Amino acid sequence: MRKFALPHTILFLLSFFLILDFFGQGFYNSNLWKRNRHELNFALGTSHFLGDLGGRDQVGSGFIWDLELSKTRPVAEFRYLYYLSRTFAFKPQLSIAKVAGDDKLTAESFRNNRNLNFQSIIAEAALMFEWQFVKEKAGNVYNLKSNTGKKLGLSTFSLGFYSTFGIGAFYFNPKAIGPDGQKYELFPLRTEGQGLEGGPEPYKRVAVCIPIGFGVKKSLTRNSGLKFELTHRFTFTDYIDDVSTVYYDRNVLAQNYGPLSAYFSNPQLGNKPPIVTQPGQQRGDPDDNDSYFYFTISYYLTLKSKPSTFGRNKVRTVRASF
Repeated sequence: MRKFALPHTILFLLSFFLILDFFGQGFYNSNLWKRNRHELNFALGTSHFLGDLGGRDQVGSGFIWDLELSKTRPVAEFRYLYYLSRTFAFKPQLSIAKVAGDDKLTAESFRNNRNLNFQSIIAEAALMFEWQFVKEKAGNVYNLKSNTGKKLGLSTFSLGFYSTFGIGAFYFNPKAIGPDGQKYELFPLRTEGQGLEGGPEPYKRVAVCIPIGFGVKKSLTRNSGLKFELTHRFTFTDYIDDVSTVYYDRNVLAQNYGPLSAYFSNPQLGNKPPIVTQPGQQRGDPDDNDSYFYFTISYYLTLKSKPSTFGRNKVRTVRASF
């Protein structure tokens, strides 16, 4: 199983980006960003699963090289950003998505013969940080004129680029389509002999993830615009698809958990010698945890801000229109 030094890694990244942002602002800081430090994001996009089931037409593909595009599913996200500095923000977020995988979609003979499938809802809550290493420009807040007399206002826009990282928790509940065409929850069926002699412990349906990604930000007005974001979730579970270790004895599963447990543990097609799916033979890869990633397009909106006074000069408030 992969291991991460979570507290140290996140603390290091947080300190690193804050230091970069501090020096990037220089000695003079107008503090104008504080008037627009609250931001809402509403995102829709696609979700993609990387695990034991389905995948490309070969064994041993890793990371995105094992992606099955036909199992692309939807995702929706809501994010709130609180800017700690001009370019660095704290970003709690919630998302709901669907992921899926199916051995029938791969031509790799062993995986295809295994004949397993799954689908699951992913409900995630995460505490993220966002660092804009290239800040987008959205016009001059004072509406000043250039030396040629041209007004500098909403006519100036550019792209911004950012990275995002954090830690989250998510709930999953794998289900599969049975021989009768009905959908069944896999967790209570204990398809790898969880809780039985020689079998693993039952897995938990709440797990930790480490989201890491990057995005592009395009302003449409001074306080609204679009974000295009790709974020990968590294997880600490190999059971999002209910597959991880080895085959268990079907007869023992039938006696303890019923015929559906026996069926979903090993619905092989019979295209390989029976020995390849006997008890103790490889069913999944416990050394490679499942993961998933989202590609989203979001609309961001800066919240209304109160008038602020810097020194003796009162600065006019910029308000977002809903």
